[in-house]
Amino acid sequence: MNELKKPSIFLFLILLFFWAGGIQSVTAQETSHQNKTTKTTTHRKKKKKPLPRDPKKATLMALVPGLGQIYNHKYWKLPIVYTGFGVIGYFVVTNTQYYQDFKDAYNCKVTDPDCKNPLAEKYSEETLKYIRDYYRRNMQLSYIIGGAWYLLQLIDANVDAHLSHWNVSDDLSLDISPVYHPVPVRNQPAWQGICLRLKF
Repeated sequence: MNELKKPSIFLFLILLFFWAGGIQSVTAQETSHQNKTTKTTTHRKKKKKPLPRDPKKATLMALVPGLGQIYNHKYWKLPIVYTGFGVIGYFVVTNTQYYQDFKDAYNCKVTDPDCKNPLAEKYSEETLKYIRDYYRRNMQLSYIIGGAWYLLQLIDANVDAHLSHWNVSDDLSLDISPVYHPVPVRNQPAWQGICLRLKF
């Protein structure tokens, strides 16, 4: 049962990480839409543009987990980053402890016929070997997932810094107009179509 919970918790954290980012962007869009509808044409407030962030600096700061998110002013991501590291750290410590316990019990059972280890007395040699290998695999997987989580928060800080340069203007519009082009070749019909112009 515990085997199924471990990957599920990590997957849940990753989905929470990206879901929260989507909620923030939707909330920002709703807020900007509400602001646009309440503004009058005679009195407009100037909107402060956030300063663009340096992606290289954000990545260097993200070498210490969470600092890249602080640099990008994405404070809401800090609990997600540190919760992920806390959960992964818990699994690393737990799996390492169980691995050591069952490894010692297996070595005791194999080398000493009068072994007094409680686990060695409780389980057979084959069972001890199976459990030891199980916890070793989980321990290694926890380290791999921890490394992947570390890289993910590095990439997140870098991408956020890159996206801070992306300026979406209020003049974003799409023009749709019909197009008619006569063909200069004799006996050929002219072609018609639709022209789409994106202005930003």
